[in-house]
Amino acid sequence: MVAYGDADAVAAAITDDTAAVLIEPIQGEGGVIIPPDGYLRRIREICDEKNALFIADEIQSGLGRVGETFACDREGVVPDLYLLGKALGGGILPVSAVVGNSDVLGVIQPGEHGSTFGGNPLAAAVGLRVVEMLETGEVQERARALGEHLAASLDALIGHGVTAVRIAGLWAGVDIDPALGTGREIAEKLLERGVLVKDTHGQTIRIAPPIVVRATELDWAVEQLRLVLGR
Repeated sequence: MVAYGDADAVAAAITDDTAAVLIEPIQGEGGVIIPPDGYLRRIREICDEKNALFIADEIQSGLGRVGETFACDREGVVPDLYLLGKALGGGILPVSAVVGNSDVLGVIQPGEHGSTFGGNPLAAAVGLRVVEMLETGEVQERARALGEHLAASLDALIGHGVTAVRIAGLWAGVDIDPALGTGREIAEKLLERGVLVKDTHGQTIRIAPPIVVRATELDWAVEQLRLVLGR
């Protein structure tokens, strides 16, 4: 484990026994932590130099959430393996996948790896449909546009109960002024008003509305946050 966003620390941690570097292009559970510009590109370069695989955990950040198909696309970076889930099931059922080229995944031959639910026909059909929807780019564009709308609303709360906002597409980390309560306390108050967010067991709440959300619904949700903050 190394400090997030520190590419030099990653390079220093790699040895001859290192098989891969596994990172989240944007940290989810940490509070929607967006790395510095160029970080992902540098990780790609380091992995190439050290002959290590670059594995991107895009379970939360991928498949349109951040306004691109993958968060890695924000820097034009292609990892060796993607870890996908959550949105891959289209909100219908749980689906996860490891995606990569045959030169990497091809080392595993039929019968060498088992899975309790592998090959489920319904899950495969749903996952394929999600991929088809992403091919047009409309989902990503919607997340970008609505994310800009959400950002403007949340930024207006900075200094009024909010100390910082980090946002990528329709995914926001909102830091709450400690004088007004913890992230969990604010999340529970929002729940009473019909808004579901997730706290980070600190001062941050994470907002991840469905990509089919309407702008008016985002406005209503931010208004509930404003009322909870007493602002």
